[in-house]
Amino acid sequence: MGAKKSLQLSAMVGDCFIMAKIGLDKLKSFSEAELKILLYIAQEGGIEPGRLAVKLGIDSQSVEEAVKKLTESGLVSLGEDKIKKPSKNAVSNYDGEELADAIDDDDGFKAVTNFARDILEKQLNRNDLNTLYALYDYHGFSAEMICGIVEYCVSTGKRSMSYIFNTALSIREDGISTYDELELYIKEKRTLNTKAARFRKLCGIGNRELTARERGYTDRWFGEMHFGFELVKKAYELTIDRIGEPKFAYMSKILEQWHAKGVRNLEDAEKLLAKRKAEKKEESSDYDIESYFVSAAKKGFIKEDDSEN
Repeated sequence: MGAKKSLQLSAMVGDCFIMAKIGLDKLKSFSEAELKILLYIAQEGGIEPGRLAVKLGIDSQSVEEAVKKLTESGLVSLGEDKIKKPSKNAVSNYDGEELADAIDDDDGFKAVTNFARDILEKQLNRNDLNTLYALYDYHGFSAEMICGIVEYCVSTGKRSMSYIFNTALSIREDGISTYDELELYIKEKRTLNTKAARFRKLCGIGNRELTARERGYTDRWFGEMHFGFELVKKAYELTIDRIGEPKFAYMSKILEQWHAKGVRNLEDAEKLLAKRKAEKKEESSDYDIESYFVSAAKKGFIKEDDSEN
C-alpha cells in the first residue's frame, strides 16, 4: 500500500507567510474556496484533497475547481503526506458537529467508526469518536492503519480507547507508516509473544507475566537476535545442567556467545558444542572460560541486571 498523497505548498511558495510571495493582483482573482484552501494548507502543512470539503465546509465541485486552479498556478502540489510529529497528549478536541460531519462526509473515517463499533461490540461515545478522529485527522493515520491497530489491540485483550491511541503512537514511533509494515510488525509481535509464552511454561513460571527485566531478555533473544524457541530451550537446558536453576543472566551469556559466533539455530549450536567438546580433550591448559562462568553464576557474581544482556 503506497503512502497517502496530500496537497502541499509548492517550492516556489515555501513555508513563509504566503502573502509575501503572491502578488495582490493574483490574490484579487482568487475565489473564496481557493483562498480558504491556500490558507489552510499554509497553516496545517498539507491535507488530502478528498478531506477539504469536510474541513472547510466547501462543496466538492468548488473544491475540485479550486484545487485544479491552484495546482496549475504552481502554488500547491500533490506530494507525499507529511507525517506530523506525534505528541502523547495531542488528542485534539472536536465538537459534536465536526465529528458528525466527518462520519457523514468522509468515507474513510466512517469505515473506521463502523469497524471499531463492530469489533469492540459497543456503541462509540463522543470520547471514543474524538480519539479515533484525532488519530485520523491530527496524526494522519490512514483508515486502514487505524482498523489494523484496533484489531491488534483487541486480539491482545486490550479494548480501551486510550490503550489503542497510545499503541498507535508507539507504532508510529517505531517507524511503522504503512499498512504493509503494520502487518509485518504485528506478525513479529505475535511470534515474539508466542515464543515468550512457551519459554514461560518451560521455566515453570506458569501464568505469571514476565517482569520487565525478564522481558528484556526474551525480547533480546527472540526479537533482536531472532532465535527460535528450540535454540533458547537448549541454552535453558545447559543452564539447568550446569548451575541447577534457570538463571536468565547465565542463559543470556550462552546465547550472546552463540550469536557472536554465528549460531542461528539448534543445529549450529549442536555443532559448536561438539567442536568445543573435542577441543577440550586436546587442551593442555587448566583455564576454562566455561568453567569460570559456571563458578561465577553459582557464587552469584553474574547478576540478572548484567549489562551484557
